[in-house]
This record gives sequence, structure tokens and C-alpha cells, in this order.
Amino acid sequence: MSIRKMAHPFAAPQDGVALIHLIITTIMYFGSIVLGTVYFGNFPIMALAIILFTGGGIRFFGAQHDCGHAAHFSNRTVNTVVGVILGAFTAHPFFAMRHNHNLHHRHIGNLDERDAHEVLTWTVAEYQAAGFWGKLYYRTYRSAPVIYFIGPVFIFFIRYRIPKNVTKTGWTDVVIQNALMCGLWAAIYIFGGDTAFLFFVIANVFACCFGTFMVYAGHNFEDAYWEHEGGVDFEEASLNGSSVLDFGPIFHFLTYNFAFHDLHHLYVKIPAYRLKACHEALADVLQPTRMGWGEAIACVKWKLWDEDSKRMVRFSDVKEPVALQPAE
Repeated sequence: MSIRKMAHPFAAPQDGVALIHLIITTIMYFGSIVLGTVYFGNFPIMALAIILFTGGGIRFFGAQHDCGHAAHFSNRTVNTVVGVILGAFTAHPFFAMRHNHNLHHRHIGNLDERDAHEVLTWTVAEYQAAGFWGKLYYRTYRSAPVIYFIGPVFIFFIRYRIPKNVTKTGWTDVVIQNALMCGLWAAIYIFGGDTAFLFFVIANVFACCFGTFMVYAGHNFEDAYWEHEGGVDFEEASLNGSSVLDFGPIFHFLTYNFAFHDLHHLYVKIPAYRLKACHEALADVLQPTRMGWGEAIACVKWKLWDEDSKRMVRFSDVKEPVALQPAE
């Protein structure tokens, strides 16, 4: 029996559980704003509030993401309505997010469809063939400041206002999402004042950067999976193309079980609130790449896909091709 078939019993939404998780997440999200505002300047409490806010934001995204797969609730219309509303909190227009994310799933591990993935990855051969400016561009793009700070801030706060493929998914979705988002940000300022708004901005920046770190470590590790079109095995790409971030139960709760992303890629109909239980039930057959904090942070060193060794390598591992000397 395939792993997908063994996971099938978990691919069923539980509406009551889904609703409870949304209520908990809403309390976390707005409670953290109140906490951060009241104790603004008290750095230990502010740090706690930012962590709670980040958890709330990531959990909202996890719920919206499941709604995009029609997996959070049993009713498709409810999934769509909730998914659109959650765009106010996640900065993602729902229909565009669903379309682009499904492309990511469809082409997981496919070297010939890398535009569908969140982070650009070059092969060693592509890097060696690039000129000076091409190498400089890719090195800058793959640098830690760009990957973990500049990129996330740009993507979440600017790029997602008009996301890619918007002409395919519709402008109405984008207009509604941006209006909802502006309404939320305005409400924070009106009801909380300057202090609440400043905390809200700081917490949002941290949340988008940490979320990007999770996604990066989840797909860009040494033994990641890449193959050319025609050679991609879906189950292998799903399970070996994503790592398990083994950061402990608090992390799993705060991130809505994002750590078990490998199983999600294999079976998108498993809602986030059932991923951990499914992963534990299949522990004897799953062989994930598990990473602790140190290993996940170190993933930033993996820059290029080496088609010969079938692994990610560092820039320092790549030797420039030796130019042929003319015969005497």
C-alpha cells in the first residue's frame, strides 16, 4: 500500500476542530497586539507578544492555505469565504495564492518549472555559464539579508498587492483583499493609536521574515529533491523535497504543524490540524529529513543544485571552468 493510501483516513476536514483553531488563532493574533501595545517598551513582554503575533499570523496563513486546497472545512463555499477574509491578515489575495500555490505543488522538484517555486534555485552549470552580472545578481539574491529580510518585506508588503498571475485569477480578488487589509491596518491605528500601529508594523515584519525562514529551510536543504521534466517521481519529490523542522511541540502549535510539510505535499487534503497526527501514525514508513534549529539556520549556505552529486552545494564548492589554452 502506498504512503498516500495509508494517509487517506486523515484527509477529512473536521469542521468543529477547524472552527476551534480559528477562534484560538484570532485570540492569539489580537491578544498579542493588545499585549504588545500595553507593554510597548518592555522588551521581554514585547518579544513574547511578537512571538504570539507571528504564531497567529502563520496559523491564519495555514488556515487560508488549507482553504485554498478545500481542506480546512468540509464545505467548499465556506473554505472560499474564510480564505478571502483571511487575506486581510496574511497579505495574500486568496484566489491568486491558491493558483500560484497549486502550481508549486504540481511542479514540486521539477527543474524545468522552477518559476513555480518560492525561491529561485540555479544549477551549478547555470551558475558557471552566467556572466559577471548574472553571478552577482544570483549571489545577491541568495544572500542572507535578501533571503531573510529584504525579500520577505518586499514580497509581503509590495509584491503581493498585485501578485503574479493576477490576470488569470481576477482583479476582483486583489481589490477585495487589499481593501480588507487596509481596513485592518486602519482599524489598528484608529483603535490603538500610534503605539499599537508601530507594534503592529514591527510584528508583521518579524512574522513575514520568520515565515520565509520556515519556507526556505523547508525546501532548500542539502539533500533536497530536483529532477528534470519526465524524471520527477511525485511521491519522492513530495517526501524528499521538503524537510521536517523538528523544533518541538510549541513550534508545531504556533505554526499550525508547518513542520510536516512533506506529508502535506504528498496529500494536500490533509488539513493542517491533522498533519502531526498523520505523521506520527506513519512514522514507521516515513523517512523525512529532520532538522533542528542549528541545521535549519545553516540552510542559508546551500546555494546551488549540483546535478552530478544530486545535492545542494555552497558557492565555495563550485570551481570555475578552466578555459582551454590554444595549442602551440
